[in-house]
Amino acid sequence: MSNSKDLDRKHERNLADRREQIKRWAEYVRTHPDRDWSQQVNTLVNAQIQSARAQEDDRPSMDELRDSPLLDDN
Repeated sequence: MSNSKDLDRKHERNLADRREQIKRWAEYVRTHPDRDWSQQVNTLVNAQIQSARAQEDDRPSMDELRDSPLLDDN
Protein backbone atom coordinates (compact mmCIF):
# COMPACT_ATOMS: atom_id res chain seq x y z
CA MET A 1 0.00 0.00 0.00
CA SER A 2 1.36 3.43 -0.93
CA ASN A 3 1.96 6.05 1.67
CA SER A 4 1.19 9.72 1.23
CA LYS A 5 4.80 10.61 0.40
CA ASP A 6 4.75 8.17 -2.52
CA LEU A 7 1.49 9.68 -3.71
CA ASP A 8 2.89 13.21 -3.37
CA ARG A 9 5.94 12.23 -5.44
CA LYS A 10 3.69 10.68 -8.09
CA HIS A 11 1.59 13.87 -8.27
CA GLU A 12 4.75 15.99 -8.54
CA ARG A 13 6.03 13.79 -11.39
CA ASN A 14 2.67 14.01 -13.16
CA LEU A 15 2.65 17.79 -12.81
CA ALA A 16 6.24 18.02 -14.10
CA ASP A 17 5.33 15.75 -17.04
CA ARG A 18 2.31 17.91 -17.92
CA ARG A 19 4.39 21.07 -17.78
CA GLU A 20 7.05 19.53 -20.00
CA GLN A 21 4.41 18.44 -22.52
CA ILE A 22 2.97 21.97 -22.57
CA LYS A 23 6.44 23.39 -23.23
CA ARG A 24 7.01 20.92 -26.08
CA TRP A 25 3.62 21.75 -27.61
CA ALA A 26 4.26 25.49 -27.33
CA GLU A 27 7.63 25.03 -29.05
CA TYR A 28 5.98 22.96 -31.78
CA VAL A 29 3.33 25.63 -32.35
CA ARG A 30 6.01 28.33 -32.57
CA THR A 31 8.14 26.37 -35.04
CA HIS A 32 5.51 24.89 -37.37
CA PRO A 33 2.97 26.48 -39.69
CA ASP A 34 -0.52 27.06 -38.32
CA ARG A 35 -1.89 24.64 -40.92
CA ASP A 36 0.16 21.74 -39.48
CA TRP A 37 -0.70 22.05 -35.82
CA SER A 38 -4.26 23.25 -36.35
CA GLN A 39 -5.03 20.04 -38.29
CA GLN A 40 -3.77 18.04 -35.33
CA VAL A 41 -5.89 20.03 -32.88
CA ASN A 42 -8.90 19.64 -35.18
CA THR A 43 -8.40 15.86 -35.26
CA LEU A 44 -8.24 15.75 -31.47
CA VAL A 45 -11.32 17.93 -30.98
CA ASN A 46 -13.32 15.93 -33.51
CA ALA A 47 -12.36 12.68 -31.74
CA GLN A 48 -13.49 14.12 -28.40
CA ILE A 49 -16.81 15.21 -29.89
CA GLN A 50 -17.34 11.75 -31.39
CA SER A 51 -16.56 10.14 -28.05
CA ALA A 52 -18.98 12.43 -26.21
CA ARG A 53 -21.72 11.69 -28.71
CA ALA A 54 -21.14 7.94 -28.38
CA GLN A 55 -21.41 8.21 -24.61
CA GLU A 56 -24.61 10.20 -24.95
CA ASP A 57 -26.08 7.54 -27.25
CA ASP A 58 -25.25 4.82 -24.69
CA ARG A 59 -27.02 6.63 -21.86
CA PRO A 60 -30.21 5.01 -20.66
CA SER A 61 -33.42 6.95 -21.13
CA MET A 62 -35.28 8.41 -18.16
CA ASP A 63 -38.01 5.76 -18.64
CA GLU A 64 -35.40 3.00 -18.43
CA LEU A 65 -34.04 4.53 -15.25
CA ARG A 66 -37.50 4.93 -13.67
CA ASP A 67 -38.35 1.28 -14.45
CA SER A 68 -35.08 -0.05 -13.07
CA PRO A 69 -35.44 -2.66 -10.33
CA LEU A 70 -32.63 -0.89 -8.54
CA LEU A 71 -35.02 1.97 -7.82
CA ASP A 72 -37.81 -0.25 -6.56
CA ASP A 73 -38.98 0.99 -3.14
CA ASN A 74 -40.07 -2.48 -2.00
